[in-house]
Amino acid sequence: MGFFGSYPADICMYAAYALQNAGRRVCVIDNSEDGILFACVPSPEQTMTVFTWHNVDFMRGISMLRWHELDYECVLVQFGERPQPLCLALCSVRVLVTDCERKHLDFYDQFVQEISMPIAVLLRGFCSDRLLAEKVKNYFEGKNKRIDRWLLLPFDEADETYRIRMQYGIMYKFAHISIGMERILMQLMQMLEIHDRICRVRAVRDAKQGRIKAV
Repeated sequence: MGFFGSYPADICMYAAYALQNAGRRVCVIDNSEDGILFACVPSPEQTMTVFTWHNVDFMRGISMLRWHELDYECVLVQFGERPQPLCLALCSVRVLVTDCERKHLDFYDQFVQEISMPIAVLLRGFCSDRLLAEKVKNYFEGKNKRIDRWLLLPFDEADETYRIRMQYGIMYKFAHISIGMERILMQLMQMLEIHDRICRVRAVRDAKQGRIKAV
């Protein structure tokens, strides 16, 4: 599953911990320019490219030529704002994370048309005005026929606090994320073929509290 767009790092990390608590062997590859996600785990050396934290392997700057060598049930890739199309093509699921800013929507409208691959769009940070969310969706879908699915995440102060906090230190627990964020995580898990709802609910609950599935 490849994440790209404006603000995907926190969602990618939460999904990784939830998948681990669902009993999956998980790897996260941070191939973004800023490396925010890799900086959220306590790597003892900044030069390390692989580090295990909470039974999830985090990797930094791993070439796509090596992805086929990775032995995991779930590989989540954190891209930057404009990933290479070939990298996206190697992902079985592609998730664009964006806010409602029109300039971002215009940019990704063009980008998605250029790459010509099916994607899921995770729209985050909108006010709890469903009519506005529908208006944004209609605007983005106007010329774009490559959208497989919409995931909607309304603005919540707790989610935003965690998103900012992870840029400045270690993050392993996110007990107070919004109900909307929990729904998003369960939807992402379902997209990765974890269909047992009870399993998804328990995995997200345990991940929120910083618990680790025994391996």
